[in-house]
Amino acid sequence: MTDDKKLDHLIGVLYETVLDPGRWREALGLCGQYAGSVDAQLLTFNKTTQTLISAVLAGTLFPEQGNIDYVNYYGAIDPRIKIFKILNQGAIDEWRLCHDVNSQYFVDHSEFYQDFLIAYGARYGMNGRIDENHNQYTSLGLLRAVGQQPFGDAEQRAAQRFSGHLQRALRLQQHTQALHTKAELGVRAIDALALSVLIVDGKGLILHLNASAGHLLKSRFIGLLCKTGRLSSIDPSNKNRLATLIIDATDNPAVGGAMFLNGEQSRQVFVTPLPAASAFAEEWQKPLALVLVMEASTKLSAVDMLGKLYSLTPAELRLASALLVGNSPEEYAKQAGVMASTIRSQLKSLFRKTGTSRQSELVALLSRVPPLQ
Repeated sequence: MTDDKKLDHLIGVLYETVLDPGRWREALGLCGQYAGSVDAQLLTFNKTTQTLISAVLAGTLFPEQGNIDYVNYYGAIDPRIKIFKILNQGAIDEWRLCHDVNSQYFVDHSEFYQDFLIAYGARYGMNGRIDENHNQYTSLGLLRAVGQQPFGDAEQRAAQRFSGHLQRALRLQQHTQALHTKAELGVRAIDALALSVLIVDGKGLILHLNASAGHLLKSRFIGLLCKTGRLSSIDPSNKNRLATLIIDATDNPAVGGAMFLNGEQSRQVFVTPLPAASAFAEEWQKPLALVLVMEASTKLSAVDMLGKLYSLTPAELRLASALLVGNSPEEYAKQAGVMASTIRSQLKSLFRKTGTSRQSELVALLSRVPPLQ
């Protein structure tokens, strides 16, 4: 396989790890081979404490016990942490050679080298910055065996060719995992509601419904039905009213509304804009609507409903309620007898959970939901 084909294959496997994390060891092994190493270690450290968070190790030198030893002990005394810290102040294509940093005297008296690296047959290393955020940084360490020549300029240039792709693969995987987690939490939350809940697009196409809504649609006595995958009503007048509510909730600006079913006053349908931060609102989808069917006697405020959907704590719900009636965080902190720093932390948590970034966006999100009572 030519050098270009090896690089193309390596890059392809890197991006395939986004959907198949089980291939990370294979991908790192290819990175090591391309840069002329026999072992590769993708290490993530806490930026504040410089402690090891995770390690993905691939190669031919270290047996499983060696990997365990590194995670349990030697990772904490790894002298490359100093190199990694220096690297993370530079560019992602910057690579450092261990023999340029650590003298032979240091190697001869280093527990890490003598009892771990050399004991397992490794000697020379090349280390590169891969990625970082405000909490952690990730570096790739490549190793050569005892008896091999040190890494040089050619190996550095080879590593620079895949550095950017490795970073993007890591970020894509982290983003994908976050979306999966968000979606899973959203599904659990909506399925846990005792209410009948459906997610529909502007044409009433049902994209998700919880178990309660599924049972409800099987009963024609309720007056709702699923026709060609779309939510509709048996009664013609209700059908038009429901369609209008769904259009309004997915329009710009989006507004919510409510209606009674079958002319009776015992059961209501609420249609409200689905917040863009919802796990069910994919970036490529048009605005969606949240449809709730409930007994008229059921009392559930807009804040309570969003609290259930976003797993808000009681303290976060109280703050959201205060903001909704026009109080500032400072005013609420004084009224509740709570430190301003605590309220700021709760507000940040509300932003994170609802996908908003400013107080005005959070209040707008709450205001668009009609009172469910």
